[in-house]
Amino acid sequence: MNRLRKIFKNMKYRHKLTILLVVTSLAPMTVLALYSHSRQSTMVRSSELEDMQSIMEQTKEGIDSQTAVYASLLNYLTYSPDIEEIIKEKNIDNYTAYEKYTEIADPLLSVPKSYHDAINRIQLFADSIQVEHEYTLVPLDKMQEEWWSEGLKDDVRIQWKVDRTRGEVVAVRMIYAQQKLNAVLCISLDYDKIFQPLTNILTDENGGIVADQDGNVLYNKTGLKELKLFDDNKKDTSQTADKLLSKISQTCTWTQTESEENDWVFYFYKSQDAISGSVRRILLEEIPLIIACGFIILFLGLSFSRIFTRKIEELTKNMDQVNHGSREVTVSSDSEDEVGILINSFHNMMDEINRLIDEVYVNKIALKEYELKALQAQINPHFLYNTLSMMNWMAIRSNQMEISKVTLALSTFYRTALSKGEDVVTVENCIQNMQAYLEIQLTMHDNNFSVDWDIDPTIKNEKMPKLLLQPVVENAIEHGIDEKEDGDKKIFLSFRGNGDDVVITVRDNGMGMPQEKAETLVTYQAKGYGLKNVNDRIRILYGENYGIRIFSAPDEGTTVVMRFPKEGRKDEA
Repeated sequence: MNRLRKIFKNMKYRHKLTILLVVTSLAPMTVLALYSHSRQSTMVRSSELEDMQSIMEQTKEGIDSQTAVYASLLNYLTYSPDIEEIIKEKNIDNYTAYEKYTEIADPLLSVPKSYHDAINRIQLFADSIQVEHEYTLVPLDKMQEEWWSEGLKDDVRIQWKVDRTRGEVVAVRMIYAQQKLNAVLCISLDYDKIFQPLTNILTDENGGIVADQDGNVLYNKTGLKELKLFDDNKKDTSQTADKLLSKISQTCTWTQTESEENDWVFYFYKSQDAISGSVRRILLEEIPLIIACGFIILFLGLSFSRIFTRKIEELTKNMDQVNHGSREVTVSSDSEDEVGILINSFHNMMDEINRLIDEVYVNKIALKEYELKALQAQINPHFLYNTLSMMNWMAIRSNQMEISKVTLALSTFYRTALSKGEDVVTVENCIQNMQAYLEIQLTMHDNNFSVDWDIDPTIKNEKMPKLLLQPVVENAIEHGIDEKEDGDKKIFLSFRGNGDDVVITVRDNGMGMPQEKAETLVTYQAKGYGLKNVNDRIRILYGENYGIRIFSAPDEGTTVVMRFPKEGRKDEA
C-alpha cells in the first residue's frame, strides 16, 4: 500500500488528474450499470416466467381441446338411441344380436377411429352383451380384466385413466339404470398423441410433468441430462408429483396450470442455468457498450487533463531549462486563473533576474575577461620562445651541448603545452609534449631510467584535452622510478585505438603498491594537480564511462590506463 501511495505521489500531475477524472466518471457509471443490469435481470427472469406460463397455458389448451373432443364423442355415444337399445335388449338370440351389432354398433364404435388417429379403440361393456363381438362389444363382467377398471369411482361423469408403461389413455363413462351399473363406455387413446403438444415444447433446457389431483404422475419428460428423475419406461408409483417438484426446484424454475376438462395438473419447468444464460446474454450485449463508454471516459479524461495541465507542463519544462542555465522564458498565458497568475509571476521573476544578471554578473565577467587578456598579453609566448632560442644559441657557442639539448626540450614542452591557447590538442601534440618532458626528466635523472614507446599512427590526429598526461607520467617517475633502489628502471607509454575509444597506458616497474591503495588514488585530492583531477576532468568532458583506472601490486610496478572517446564518438554522445 505504501508503495502504491509513493508511486501515486511521484506520478505526473496530468496522470493524477486523468486517474481522478476517470475514476469519478466510472464510479457513478458502474453503479448505474449494475443497477440497470440488476433491473434487466429481474425483468428477464420475470419475462421468462411469463413465457413459461404462456407456453404452458397454450399447451394445456391444446391437450384440453383434444380431450374435449373425445369427451363429446363419449357423451354422444352414451346418449345414442342405438347404444341405449343395445344396452336394454337382453333376451335376444345370438343371430339377431349379431345383426344388430354389425349394422348398428360397429359403425358407431369403429367409424370415429378413422377420423381421429389418436383413438386406439372404442368399447362398450354391458350386461345385455352375452357374446363378445370383436373388440367393440364386451360383456360387463369382463371389464374387471381391464387395467383401468381398478380405482373407478361410482360416478356418471367421465373418468380419465393413464398408464405410462402401456402408453395408453382411456376415457370411461359409467352408465347406470335404477342405480345399478348397467354398462360402461370406454375410449382408448394413444398416450403419445394425447400428450404430443407437451412433448413438442420440450427442449434440452426444460421438461414437463402431468399429474392427477392425487399427485400421481401421468406424464414426465425432460431434456435436462443432469436432472435425475425416474425412468419414463418404468412404473414408479412412489414418485409423486410433490417429490419430483422437490427435486426439480433445486435446479429449475417451474410453473403450473390445471386442466379445465379433467383433474389433470400440468407442470412446466426450465433450468435456472438456461434462464441465467439469458441474463448472461444481456450482459454480453452490454459489455461492448460498457467498454465503449470506458474508452470514451478515458479519452475525455486524457483530453481534459492534457488541456488543464498543458500550461503547467510548459512552465515546468521552462523552469527546468532555467535550472540548467537557460534564461529565456518560453511559456506565456493570457488567462487570469491560478495557472495564468503563476506563469505571469514566473515571467516577471525571470525578467528581474535577467536584469540583475545583466547589471551585475555580465559586467563582472566582462571585467575579469579584460583582466585575463591583459595578463595573457604580458605572458607573451613569442618572448618565451625567443628567450629559450637565445639560450640554446649561447649554449651551442659555448659548446654546452647538454644545456642546448635541455633548452630545446624545454622550448618544445612549453610550445606544445601552451598550444596557442587551445584547450584541445591532437594526440600527436600530446606525444611531442611528453617526449620533451621526458627528455628533461632523463637529463635531471642522469638517464637512470629508459622509456619505451608504443604508438598507433592511426590515432595521432584524434583530439584530447591538453596537459592530461603530464601528471600521470610525473607520478610514475616520482612514486615509481625514484623509489626503486636497484635494477633497471623503465617507463612504458602506449597510445592505442580501441574501437571507438583512445586508450593511453603509462606503466612503470617501480615499487608498486597494494591494489586497494591504488584504487584510492583517483579519489584522493592531492595538493597539486593529481590523478583525481585528471580523472574528474575526463569524466566531466566525456561522461562517467570514461576516466582512468590504476592497477598495481607490490614490487611489480603500477599501470595507469586512460580512456576517452574518439572525436566522432564524442559528438554522438
